[in-house]
Amino acid sequence: MIIASQDKKCKRCYCCVRHCPVNAISFKGEQANLIEEECVSCGFCVKACSQSNKVLKDFVIDVETSLNNKNTKTVALMAPSFVASFKQDPFKLVGALKKLGFSQVYEVAQGAEIVAQEYKRLYQKPLDKPILTSPCPVVINIVKKHYPKLIDNLAHIVSPMIAMADLVKQSWDEQVEVVFIGPCVAKKSEITHESVDGKVDYALLFSELEGLLKKKKINIEDCQKAPLDYLSEEYLGQLFPISGGLLKAANIDTDLLNNDVSVVEGKEEVLETLNGIENNELKPALIDILYCKGCINGPDFYDDKSTNQYKKNKVVNFAKEKKQKAPKSPDYYVEIDLSREFRVLKKKKRFPSEKEIVRILEYSEKFEKQDELNCGACGYETCRDKAVAVYHGVAEVEMCLPYLLKLTENRVTHYQKKAQNLLQLYNEIDQNIVGCSQSILAAKNFVFKASKSDSTVLLLGESGTGKGLFAETIHRFGERKDKPFVKINCSAIPHELLESELFGYEEGAFTGAKKGGKIGKFEQANKGTIFLDEIGDMSPVMQAKILQVIQDKKVMRIGGDKSIKLDVKIIAATNKDLKQEINKGGFREDLFYRLNVLTFTIPALRQRHKDDINLLIDSLKDKISKEHKLPCKSISAKAKEMLCNYSWPGNVRELENLLERLLNLVEEDTILPEHLPESIWENQSQGTNITDPNKPLDEILERVEKEVLINALKRSNNNRTKAAKLLNISRSNFYEKLKKYNLTTEKS
Repeated sequence: MIIASQDKKCKRCYCCVRHCPVNAISFKGEQANLIEEECVSCGFCVKACSQSNKVLKDFVIDVETSLNNKNTKTVALMAPSFVASFKQDPFKLVGALKKLGFSQVYEVAQGAEIVAQEYKRLYQKPLDKPILTSPCPVVINIVKKHYPKLIDNLAHIVSPMIAMADLVKQSWDEQVEVVFIGPCVAKKSEITHESVDGKVDYALLFSELEGLLKKKKINIEDCQKAPLDYLSEEYLGQLFPISGGLLKAANIDTDLLNNDVSVVEGKEEVLETLNGIENNELKPALIDILYCKGCINGPDFYDDKSTNQYKKNKVVNFAKEKKQKAPKSPDYYVEIDLSREFRVLKKKKRFPSEKEIVRILEYSEKFEKQDELNCGACGYETCRDKAVAVYHGVAEVEMCLPYLLKLTENRVTHYQKKAQNLLQLYNEIDQNIVGCSQSILAAKNFVFKASKSDSTVLLLGESGTGKGLFAETIHRFGERKDKPFVKINCSAIPHELLESELFGYEEGAFTGAKKGGKIGKFEQANKGTIFLDEIGDMSPVMQAKILQVIQDKKVMRIGGDKSIKLDVKIIAATNKDLKQEINKGGFREDLFYRLNVLTFTIPALRQRHKDDINLLIDSLKDKISKEHKLPCKSISAKAKEMLCNYSWPGNVRELENLLERLLNLVEEDTILPEHLPESIWENQSQGTNITDPNKPLDEILERVEKEVLINALKRSNNNRTKAAKLLNISRSNFYEKLKKYNLTTEKS
């Protein structure tokens, strides 16, 4: 591991997270740790940490050992940016290195010149995609670990460091160890990369070199000047550490009007470019890409207080000086292999669903979009990025500064309990409403939201679908759960008696009125919930009075003269199509709009997924067995299949009654198809007999296809768009098949 964290030094400033381009830092137990498989070794977290919590892999001892080994020659490869990093005379620094024990001191710029010519040859070929230059190990690591789709966009060319190391080792007949010295932390990881491992033996930073010189009590200013060692004649590779240096060395036109090349540098531009390539936004081009704004701005630049222009001028001026000519010809480089391979290192991670992200955000009181401040105090760019990190276990909810400032210790405890209650609520709703398909999950989500609101709820659906269960569940998991839940079936009470049942009456209000009067259902439900079942059967007169109650939140008893204030949640339900009833004059339009706030249509049993029906069968079977103390029998797979294929005109109520009958009457331990009633068998017989030997294959296939279409229309309530989605075919294809079999529908 190139970068590691030290225990108990972290002060939770999250500065390292803020500087990490790929969120490769985890926080657990108030301690920052690097995630090795995601870290790109850029080193800026090391530079950013004021507590020196991050430490780098150290090759200093290895280099000392190499320098002291009389059987090995040790060679230094200096990054071209060294002239800008050290304020002392460059040639005195060379003298200091030789005094330290290095046999030769080369400049990587020579390798850069060779690599530049390879890029020139690449540029002269037609490009079919954006090509990323590969001298920068940070960019390589980012692509390998976080943009695996772009692995083939990397130029398969070694970096100048590797090229120079290969050149040096080939020029020596005896054993030699190569030490790279530069400002780049990621070079420590590059020397172990696949296909180039072993080319460079050790990598030191400029600061590590300075420390080694101090340890050996070598003062650069006191050293004699010494020339650099060269293997080539002339080069422009000295320009590599500045913006566009590679293209300049390759003599490639970088004019703004030349769209075939571009220069990208700095974290933001690099990530933006990689995202652009991944999204197919960039055309084929050669992209000179560096994670730092030139190597002269690397994380370990010794003189990092100087301006960028000052450092650039030092590099350029040094490049302009006359260089000693090498004894060897450029033809020597033909034997050097400049190619390399890359391997994807990204590990697959599950991305949380929107629901999971929302739930995590809610833990830090981010319930609405405007609550997501995206202040960056936690180190992540957005609150949602941090939520994803929390999901993956690499961040903590408490990293949110606004959240911590807002909450006292008591309130933190309160919301921790609330989070636990929330999870319990989801589990209990899961137990009450059985199923796992999208439609049932939507129903559970509706129940959860409706339980948290005081708004009027309207439940639609056929008789027997479980509207009463939904109403009770909404009440049970809401804030009014400890208050009354009053249910009244509006169709079961005569119209002339319904008013007194709902509103109550005073003594003497009418003949037969009880002494002392009677409170109505609305008063009984005060502070709680009233469930008006089958409200579609209510008379127009009563509809008008219910409308008045909803609007005024008051009720007046029959024969009374005082209004009684109400605080009641209203849940209404009906098996009728209220819009059709409005058109026929059977239901008040204004009442419908008052009721139609939180509305949900409970799917009929025949419209539900078979998996949901199977789960419901098991749940009801267990419930009936416990309630009636009956043996819990199993149901054969074939019998279950027949139950799932049945149309269930009576919905859940019919299914529950059938299961109760079977559990009472069947003597065997397993319920078999022969135990099922005739109505179930008749429903099955309507299907196509695909084994009929007297029918040709084409006819059987057409009958099956027609039956599938009819079934899809039934399940979608004759909605052609939904039916097409159920069958996973296009609407146009679906319409052609309807026309083929002369099937018509009312809805589209």
